[in-house]
Amino acid sequence: MTKFSKRYRFLFKLTPVALVAGVLFSCSSNDLEEVLEFSEGQLLPVQTTRNVTYTYTDSGRVKNTLEAALMERFQQGDSTYSNLSGGFALTFYTANGNFDGRLTAKNGMISNNNGLMVARDSVVFVNRDGETLHTEELTWYQDSAKVFTDKFVTIERKEAVIYGKGLESNQNFTNYVINEVTGLINIDEDE
Repeated sequence: MTKFSKRYRFLFKLTPVALVAGVLFSCSSNDLEEVLEFSEGQLLPVQTTRNVTYTYTDSGRVKNTLEAALMERFQQGDSTYSNLSGGFALTFYTANGNFDGRLTAKNGMISNNNGLMVARDSVVFVNRDGETLHTEELTWYQDSAKVFTDKFVTIERKEAVIYGKGLESNQNFTNYVINEVTGLINIDEDE
């Protein structure tokens, strides 16, 4: 092999490295203003947690537990809220620590400023008596211990299936009022 061919082989090996270096050095650096302009309009979470369980207590007694696949907390000015996604379950307990009800949904939002939770998408609420509520959206007011929806509801009970549009209830779903009620009631003919 001649000296001439060795020199060209060396240049051919060096050419890709020189091209990559040239491209990298020719790129301008990201200015902070350009980065902020690119992400403008997108509020990013200040905290993200996955597969989380929160236990809420009052005077040493468990009031409820929240299990969520994904919880993202956001802050906008003085307001903070959390988005729940990937499915979550909120379980309520009596003062004695017994099961009192369970609310599940695919998505939701919790306002940390006023104790409000909105559950959305395939909402199911089961009370301690085994009655089951199905709806697409349900709002829980923590301070008043009430739940509310203006959406269509289906309530499955042992002796009946009740349909309606809108519902107000206590937070354990044992005392409720249904609006625009229709339903199917099984009647035992022997009675």
